[in-house]
Amino acid sequence: MTRAGLAAALGVVLAVLLAVRLGLEDPWWAAISAWIVSGPDRRAVLAKGGQRIAGTLLGAGGGYLVAGLAAGQPWLQAILLFALGAFGTRQRFGARRFAIAWFYAAVTALLVLMQSLGAPGDLDAFARARCLEILCGVFVATLCELALVAPVPATAPRSPTPAAPPADAARLALIGGLVLLLVPLAWALLDLPAATQMAVSAFILIDRDLGTQQARARQRLLGCAMGGLLGLLAMGLGADALLPWAVGLGGGLLLFARLHHGGGPQAYIGTQGGVALVMTMVSGTGPPDSLVPALQRLAGIGCGTLLLLLVSRLLLPPRPASAGRRRGEARPSQPVA
Repeated sequence: MTRAGLAAALGVVLAVLLAVRLGLEDPWWAAISAWIVSGPDRRAVLAKGGQRIAGTLLGAGGGYLVAGLAAGQPWLQAILLFALGAFGTRQRFGARRFAIAWFYAAVTALLVLMQSLGAPGDLDAFARARCLEILCGVFVATLCELALVAPVPATAPRSPTPAAPPADAARLALIGGLVLLLVPLAWALLDLPAATQMAVSAFILIDRDLGTQQARARQRLLGCAMGGLLGLLAMGLGADALLPWAVGLGGGLLLFARLHHGGGPQAYIGTQGGVALVMTMVSGTGPPDSLVPALQRLAGIGCGTLLLLLVSRLLLPPRPASAGRRRGEARPSQPVA
């Protein structure tokens, strides 16, 4: 795990530096991509990276096309958000192959659509920038994985998660559509921060099992609190120059990687701790000069999580939980983001 953790931490830091060198607008997307793709198994990293790239390109292109058609038409934008949430959720839980690619296609299209609601500007440049940032993160993470992590002996491939039954898939699709429809409404009416982060946070937490979803929501909030506090502490101690910033970010990620790569019931805490640390310590073209953007992103995560829990509580029936989940633990399989 140590070599895999080192590869993950180094991959994130180098992905940020490469994104900054290329002049990309939001290098924290490169960092998060590198972090999520990383893992202790080369084959899994390559598979996840390939599906993330394919899904990102598909979602950016599709999102750009539909956002352009719906520009200036709020009702059509609302319909598209609902359709995107419903279709993306159904494909994620109903597709027998390439579920990860479908998931990231939906997430990337969601980013473009949400951008068209707030500050449309040059959507073409926005979509291209997100693609380049994510490609940058996957590329660097893969190189670090190949350089530092030894191949593991081949084992029988794990059987894929079975597709959700049609009735469950339809209910999940309804939840996915409603959540994405409600995010811009809540954002506009209540003046909430970070609408895009709210939407993404709610969308990625959807699960076919209410108990698992609630457990992951708690783990997401706990991980974000831990990562955010660690990032704030590092910045408060003076990690605003390149070397101490790189050491603080890489060291914090190395700590979270033990959970992130562990595969146990608490792995998602480590995943989200790393994400929050990145959001706190990566901003613009270097170490952040203000903590406000990071706090807004973290607040967006919290608001999106609470919104999903509310909608799911109304529409997703509870099921008998296993002993592990009765203790509030998520299933040991690692979610895709």
